[in-house]
Amino acid sequence: MTSTRKSENCDEEEKPPNDRIHNVIHSDDLLRMGRYSILLCIFVEVAMLSQLSNTMLMVYAGAAPIIKSCGNMTFSSNEEACSNYNYCKQQDDITFERQFYGITEQFKLLCEDAKLEKMGTSIQMIGVMLGCLVFGQIGDLYGRKKPMMFCLCMCFVFGIWSALSSDFKKFTIFRTILCFFNGGQSTISVVYMIENIPKRSRGYISTLISYSPNVILLGILAFFFQQWDRLVLAISFLTVPAIVILAFLHESPRWLMQKGKVSHAKKVFISIEKFDGVPVSKSLNEVELEIFLENEHNKQVEDANTKVGKQHSFWHLFKTREIMTGTFVIAFTFFATTLINYSIMFNLGAVAGSIYMNSILIGLLRYSISLFSGFLDYKFEKFDRKMCHGICSLLTISIIIAIIGFCLTDTTSTFSSLIRVGVLLSCAMTSQAIIVASIASNELMPTAIRSISYSTAQLFSRFGIVVAPHVFHLNLYTGNDFPVLPYGILLIIGLADFLFFRFLIPETKNKPLEDFIVNRRKTILDEEEKEDEV
Repeated sequence: MTSTRKSENCDEEEKPPNDRIHNVIHSDDLLRMGRYSILLCIFVEVAMLSQLSNTMLMVYAGAAPIIKSCGNMTFSSNEEACSNYNYCKQQDDITFERQFYGITEQFKLLCEDAKLEKMGTSIQMIGVMLGCLVFGQIGDLYGRKKPMMFCLCMCFVFGIWSALSSDFKKFTIFRTILCFFNGGQSTISVVYMIENIPKRSRGYISTLISYSPNVILLGILAFFFQQWDRLVLAISFLTVPAIVILAFLHESPRWLMQKGKVSHAKKVFISIEKFDGVPVSKSLNEVELEIFLENEHNKQVEDANTKVGKQHSFWHLFKTREIMTGTFVIAFTFFATTLINYSIMFNLGAVAGSIYMNSILIGLLRYSISLFSGFLDYKFEKFDRKMCHGICSLLTISIIIAIIGFCLTDTTSTFSSLIRVGVLLSCAMTSQAIIVASIASNELMPTAIRSISYSTAQLFSRFGIVVAPHVFHLNLYTGNDFPVLPYGILLIIGLADFLFFRFLIPETKNKPLEDFIVNRRKTILDEEEKEDEV
């Protein structure tokens, strides 16, 4: 045994020295955009298509048809049909004008019963909230890869079951369980991606691989399948490629480092280099790499004054003022932008034009803006997280104010095309704001609580989706139709988001990721005390 180890050590020592490790300041600098990173990005893209499709399913499945006739009665408007809905419910020969065959038609959730569908959508989003909460903690305790694999498999199973539902109750139960696991994988996948790509590439990769292009793909899928159960089956099978790709990916080296598994992290870095096809002459020296990772890990443990492998929980989000404030601001940004985005998305049926074309246009706008923002982020240092978020927020606020003006002057029908463009553009802007907040959240928080913090942001995001279906249907609960009220609510929330993000958190662009919680104020005071002693 001794002779074997000696020969291995000799082989390592004889390996040509490589200056690359000496030019590295932080382990983040070891990451590069090679074959492995591209494969990982493909996985995240496929997983995001599944995540978005499951979240936005009710945009199509919940779209209400227009009742044209029932029995011996014909109707000139949907309002007239709803006033006779009790009669229509007893008839078998109801004629509909529809864009998509959804659960509202199959389970007869129309007119005053439409609030049952809205309530069912909210219950599903509560499932997503709980999934974010539970798997955020699991992701920080047990790693990123295994929880994601489990969530993807469960999404596939419950997706199939929900497509076979015979009534609205079973459909809601299966979809809620599915959404629980969907929330789990959506929380961990973004953290996993940020931890595995170079810091300079975080901005443009996060805009390139996002929900935006998947809105287009979902619109195309819905157009081709035209029925809710067929669409659900198609979405379920989208998880299969993600499961296969994830099987070939490694655990996050960032998480392994934080847990003190330096030797395992070293093996991951070496495996990635081999997968990328890095020549032996340019590859990292294993001994030097392990020493470098050990030194970085030990320094971060010392700076954070913590123990290796220490378990963290949601209470650690309140350990320092910086982390507490950052968590609050990011969470509120997620809530505000998601509420605005999905309130409009769930109301697309009321916006002029085809529901498919509106969705595809939103996707195209979102992706165009995302790509342009990614280009600016990569090329210009001054185009940072706050600037991008600020531009998106102010444009959204301006659009909402304009629509309020049209409502107050009773000119919405005259400017319906302009309002349609504004609505679609505001969806694109809020989508980009969510992407920026996602990047900032993962850059701001240390590895020890990154998944927990991001899951908290996702929790508030899903709370926004829980509320969103009801924003433009407040008249179902109040009995009064006041068109300006929904936009007024969105305006106040949008203004608060802009101010909080602008003034309460630090800029995070191009900052190296930290592993442990550091009380910066205490660290500065300790350094000043040491200087005074000297």
